[in-house]
Amino acid sequence: MNARRRIFSIVLAILVLSGLLVISVYSGGARNEGKTTQSDTLIGSTRPTLKLWYNDDALTDFLNDAAVSWNESHTEARVEPTLVTDNEYIRSINDASLDGDDFPDLYIAANNELEKCWKAGLASEVTDTAHFADTSTFPQSAINAVTYEGKILGYPMYYETAAFLINEDYLQQMADDAGQDLDSTVPKTMIDVVKLANAYNAPDGVDDIFAWDVSDILYNYAFLGSYLSIGGETGDHASLDDIVIYNENTIQCLSVYQQLNQFFSIDVTSDTYDSLIDDFADGRSVFTIASTDAPGRIQKKIDAGESELNYLVVPIPDLTDSLTSRTLSITDCLIVNGYSKHESEANDFARWLLFSGMDSFYDRTGLAVCRLDYSYSDSHMDGFTGAYESSIPITKLRTASNFWMELENTFANVWDGTDPNDALYELYSTTMQQMSGTKDYHLQDRITPEAVSISAQLSSGEEEIESTESAATEE
Repeated sequence: MNARRRIFSIVLAILVLSGLLVISVYSGGARNEGKTTQSDTLIGSTRPTLKLWYNDDALTDFLNDAAVSWNESHTEARVEPTLVTDNEYIRSINDASLDGDDFPDLYIAANNELEKCWKAGLASEVTDTAHFADTSTFPQSAINAVTYEGKILGYPMYYETAAFLINEDYLQQMADDAGQDLDSTVPKTMIDVVKLANAYNAPDGVDDIFAWDVSDILYNYAFLGSYLSIGGETGDHASLDDIVIYNENTIQCLSVYQQLNQFFSIDVTSDTYDSLIDDFADGRSVFTIASTDAPGRIQKKIDAGESELNYLVVPIPDLTDSLTSRTLSITDCLIVNGYSKHESEANDFARWLLFSGMDSFYDRTGLAVCRLDYSYSDSHMDGFTGAYESSIPITKLRTASNFWMELENTFANVWDGTDPNDALYELYSTTMQQMSGTKDYHLQDRITPEAVSISAQLSSGEEEIESTESAATEE
């Protein structure tokens, strides 16, 4: 699913479900209560049937085959997958569970849904403790994604995040020109990217050194992610103290983001994600930022003889030597419905699927697996694993429902020239008023951090910071 559409579908789901929790509690939707009317078995079968709901058609063939495999090899329960394409997916689960008719025993949903699902009685704690005791199976980012109020409420299945793609042949040319080896030429910061761009005598056919979809929050988030927090590391801390938006680092980071517009010509209207991935695959760009679908799309072009690309996938470079980057991630997980009468069997199936039934998952679906030990047929996906490990999970707080749209608007305004300090303070003000529930929320005073100049660092070869006040005086 396109990252931008997914973020906005998340926002829509949050808004729709703001009223769902009250309805669920009023209707007696307590966990493990009212589980009386769902059909336990298929006609002619002595085994209970576990109903598995999902809403991404890319999973259909894989889940159907997995269900057949499970049904043939296990006697405790049968599994019946069902694709539910209702735009109000979680509401459908809630309504069916309240009605007690044909509701899922387990379902697949994004981690941002967990607060709503838990409070509506639609999620139960997983019974697996061993795989979440340390980071040998799942990275901390996956564990954080499925954690709510200290409870593990889902099994991390697959994820979406962003990483940095590099044309390896062009980078080798850059390394040769500089008398360096390839590894030492891989850019560590955005300053390095600009330096490489300025020094590179690009061959015919290269239109852009670095281009990415600046209209999509998934690809922009890394520019602020190290210093921005909406609910802490697990995205579930409702305290306003855990809402961190406006500070010296975020202002400086957004300033660097804006300055990149001076060095890389990106047309927000025409340079869409799809066109940029095609450009990269065709050798018309050197660097880009992409999501986990990119390797599969590039491989299709290679298999069709339309591309001869050699490329690398690495985590998104830091902004400068002192300002780091951190990408956003969305984790889809298997959730056991709190209304199910077969929670034990549902947990058994979830563990079997994640740890014994995922071998062909990437090849069948094109989706990235959360498990650290997963072996991909395309080694480029390992680069996304590295990016996912250090990512910050999308928040679970429904009180932050408008934040993603507001943040995307902030990036757009800054890219178009709005002062980063002004834009961030406006985002901070709007978010805190919304999350506190009052327009009279006491906002912190405006601050004026030292300015970070890309041009100064290019000319000096090292980070040079001057105060905004001094810079204004010189101008």
